[in-house]
Amino acid sequence: MPTYTFRIGEAFPASDPVARFITVLAMMSNDWLRLFELMRAPPSAGSDADEEAGVDVMLFRQQAALHQEAAMFIGDTRRRFSEVDRFIKTLPRPAQEGCERVVGGIDPTSPHYHDWLAGHRNITFHYPELHAEKAMHGKEEIANALARAGKLSGAITHEKSFGSVRFRFADQVAVQLLPSAPEKVQSLARAMNTLAGFVQHAARSYLDAHPPDTFTVH
Repeated sequence: MPTYTFRIGEAFPASDPVARFITVLAMMSNDWLRLFELMRAPPSAGSDADEEAGVDVMLFRQQAALHQEAAMFIGDTRRRFSEVDRFIKTLPRPAQEGCERVVGGIDPTSPHYHDWLAGHRNITFHYPELHAEKAMHGKEEIANALARAGKLSGAITHEKSFGSVRFRFADQVAVQLLPSAPEKVQSLARAMNTLAGFVQHAARSYLDAHPPDTFTVH
């Protein structure tokens, strides 16, 4: 995309549902691309390998939860606002297909459905819930994760500062909450790239529909 500069109130008026929709999509895109950049950044010199691995797990969990939130937001907003639904239907076919792929991630009838995603979002944005009856019957997420990590070596480390404390064992337990099949991880990565592409298509179409004097294009 080119670089645009504008007065926010003129380009994205608060009274316009499509402007509000694009703004939330833009927030999602920023979050996703920042997470992506953090994940692909090379380890810093002398970095702690365990800490780097723990950060990667955290970032992946946030990406998964973000995808769930994005799919819910797009689907719900289309149903609530006819203006948004009409706008999406005017987008180029590749953008519409991208939208379908993102929303399909939480639709059991879609070929793009991620069968593990909803449950994972529930234990990422909300953290695992303790439930005695579920634990007893093998259905509590954190009890199951602890059981799977039971034979691994764990640690709690600290250096000189309060902020340096790391519960390393919790990172190892968090890994057990992730999908074990590599293809599921790769499928999520493709879906998240699709989300970023859809947002850019939608934003460009929205901006192109405005009078040229609304923006300065660089």
